[in-house]
Amino acid sequence: MAPVRKTVRKIAAGQAAVAAAAAAAVLPSSPPLKMPRKEDDDGTGEETTGHLPHLWLESDARCLSCPICFLPFKAEIYMCGSCNEPIGDMRCRPLEDAITEMNIDCKFQKHGCNEVVRYTERHAHEESCPRAPYVCPIDGCTYLVAFNLKLYEHMVVNHANMVDTISYLQSKTMTVQKREPFHVLLQSGKGRVYLLLNGGDILGGRSLSLVCLGQRPEGNAEINYKMEVRGVEPGVLTLAGTVPCVRNLKGFHAKKFLFVPDAEWGSSGTVSVSVRVG
Repeated sequence: MAPVRKTVRKIAAGQAAVAAAAAAAVLPSSPPLKMPRKEDDDGTGEETTGHLPHLWLESDARCLSCPICFLPFKAEIYMCGSCNEPIGDMRCRPLEDAITEMNIDCKFQKHGCNEVVRYTERHAHEESCPRAPYVCPIDGCTYLVAFNLKLYEHMVVNHANMVDTISYLQSKTMTVQKREPFHVLLQSGKGRVYLLLNGGDILGGRSLSLVCLGQRPEGNAEINYKMEVRGVEPGVLTLAGTVPCVRNLKGFHAKKFLFVPDAEWGSSGTVSVSVRVG
């Protein structure tokens, strides 16, 4: 049992070091986040003092990241030898409490977001932050913009020879090259930018899918689409569904796609693709 005790002691020491680093990241001189006023028993409206004031964390602080996977800590922090092997239910409660009390600026502050959020809610906020930038998908273009409508305008002005235009509830037919990683579609009237992704990560063919570079419509409504592919073989390959909306392609993997076998592309290496949105 001696080796086990030694391992646990090392883990505890490591967690203590992380907690110390977390305390070092807090800025004592920064103003705490104002908390809602609550009525006391006498009805005076004075602020209650039953909890600790919230702490402020630098937006680029790295000490609150796991030293194994390098991802930010979440609300539950387990004492473990590796990220996916917790030792029972041994959690570092002091560090969890400290993180819960920390506030942080949105990482998109330089793009105009002035939100201050809890550290544990940072990821959820930044996933839906309206000021998160959109990146031009064209290889070699470094254009960044905080609104998807501006991205649409950028594509029209700077990459007009590389895009096709589609209209709501009307099919658009285009020729897609087998080695083309994606095809850009602009929806006139809506200012939306779609990418017809042409994935090569499957054996014996290609995977075609549709994604929208932008936010969902108001009310979080779905965007429906239908895709039809005609190759050299008889028949039509069809796919229908809802279009996922993302800010950029980094880390995106289509959950639904149309498999187009190599035989469909023929000697020309092309297929005819028809897309209808709405």
